[in-house]
Amino acid sequence: MLAFLDRWRKETKMVGAAINFFGYFYLAWWNHFFNKVPSYLVRYWVAKYLYGLKIGKSNLHYNIFFLSPWRVHIGDNCNIQIGCFIDGRGGIEIGNNVDVTMGVKILSEQHDIDSPDYDTVMKKVVIRDNVVIGAFSLILPGVTISEGAVIGAGSVVVKDVPEYCLAAGNPAIKKRDRKREIRYKLDYKRPFH
Repeated sequence: MLAFLDRWRKETKMVGAAINFFGYFYLAWWNHFFNKVPSYLVRYWVAKYLYGLKIGKSNLHYNIFFLSPWRVHIGDNCNIQIGCFIDGRGGIEIGNNVDVTMGVKILSEQHDIDSPDYDTVMKKVVIRDNVVIGAFSLILPGVTISEGAVIGAGSVVVKDVPEYCLAAGNPAIKKRDRKREIRYKLDYKRPFH
């Protein structure tokens, strides 16, 4: 339903403002109420069935903020941890067994600073399987983080990251390779997270 309203808002200028208002009002209930409920099950159910988040068997921790959650796809055994900001307006695809740690911001929309009209640019973000994104990192629009990559805490990812490596810094650059054997599964839950 939300995807339909989003498409209708763009195609019908007459009712666009009303849909924007009520859409943001509806989303505000997630960002200011439901995301603070101390229950994985309630947050998961509300995000999936009321907000259209496409999510497998994964964990949404406490206090995660979304923009356009109906354009976000999260695979199985993922942890989206406390305080993350997920901007799905341009589309976000997160694979399986991904750890998005505390305070990470993933952006999929920005403005073109060279445009005379300050146009909005949307670019899909793709995060492949077995990725770890360190705390308080920033992932910018259009980035692909390849399978098995690790992003160091506080990094700013401005371009694609190769598979099975550690990338860190501002801007994030490859620091070293990572072993390819991964046996862990991120299928745990902590009480009241």
